[in-house]
Amino acid sequence: MNLDEIKGFWTRLGDKDPMWAILNDPACRQVPWTAEEFFETGRSAVRQMLQDFCLGRAKALDFGCGIGRLTQALAEHFESVDGVDISSSMIANAEKLNRFPNRVVYHLNTRNDLNRFASGQYDFVGSEIVLQHMPARLQRNYIAEFLRVLKPGGVAHFQAIHACSWRKWVPDLATDLYRRLKYKNRPAPHIPLYGIPVGHVRAIIQRAGGAIVKYECAPYTSRPDLWRSDNFWVRKGEA
Repeated sequence: MNLDEIKGFWTRLGDKDPMWAILNDPACRQVPWTAEEFFETGRSAVRQMLQDFCLGRAKALDFGCGIGRLTQALAEHFESVDGVDISSSMIANAEKLNRFPNRVVYHLNTRNDLNRFASGQYDFVGSEIVLQHMPARLQRNYIAEFLRVLKPGGVAHFQAIHACSWRKWVPDLATDLYRRLKYKNRPAPHIPLYGIPVGHVRAIIQRAGGAIVKYECAPYTSRPDLWRSDNFWVRKGEA
């Protein structure tokens, strides 16, 4: 998938059922998320992201914000929060659901970088269940950008996945073609997954001036036979 395809895919999902698209629990196809339940998952995730760290609380960035699941939770901890997403429909829904209009601003970004955001301005950058839905070449760009926009001493938490078993030998181009053929006539959307090896992530972080201060790996919930989920906490070096 390229950026235009990713933008179109998530914009369509944002128009149809954004909560299910973001947290696609199969049970919720029959019993949809309520807003209260959906945003409570964001509060729980942000508490886990921040619990072990002492850092400034002036400004945070939520990458791949969707309709603001993490953004709204971050606003309970930071003075100012920017949410950024590639989907115009997700951003439109996020703005409607914004409970902190004086503290949260949402941004549409369709570039493969974060150049609209100045370097060294954020105390915290967060991203969860986002990178895994874009090819590794794009993941590499954005991970480096997380470090660029952090203040010295700031922390980024992001989640990615890496392939295991036979899946790690299959190139993304082949799986993209397979998905197009298999799902083109099916009414329910198929949300693609893309892995990035942990060693590649470590190298990107090192080159960008960061250090991994915490790392957790667990089987990926929906396909533990093929994927592992990686959570990285990274601190940017002091100037």
